[in-house]
Amino acid sequence: IRLGQKMELTREYFRATIFHNFRRRLSRQECIDELKSLYGDEAPPYSTVKNWFNEFNRGRRSLNDEFCEVRPETDVVPENIDAVRELIMQNRHVTYREIQASLGIFPTSIHSILHEHLTVKKDCSRWIPHNLTIAQKRLVTIGAKKY
Repeated sequence: IRLGQKMELTREYFRATIFHNFRRRLSRQECIDELKSLYGDEAPPYSTVKNWFNEFNRGRRSLNDEFCEVRPETDVVPENIDAVRELIMQNRHVTYREIQASLGIFPTSIHSILHEHLTVKKDCSRWIPHNLTIAQKRLVTIGAKKY
């Protein structure tokens, strides 16, 4: 870095600084105070310092992000909508967890498919369409109570 040139403050840079302070046996608060005095508003929050101190206490020495499974752009695709519809038709009592286990899609996507695309809601632990008339919904509810 040339004189007068601003250094890019990356996550890894702050992690290295936190690790350095961890090795110096500074407390979390002393570390954050030092970071704030050096970097002002650009310093990471206390929660970040606390989390990294915890990681270092557990023996972590890598400053890089760990690989984590990337969530797909969207699970709400016609194939999944049809698959969820089929699961509901097979078993009106199917749960989010069962759908997730069967199709491997995230609960937020399941929610979107059920409520926005299939327009169903859970009533008496069964999925029923929103667009039933009130009389039809009562019949479904009465029928569910018989069991």
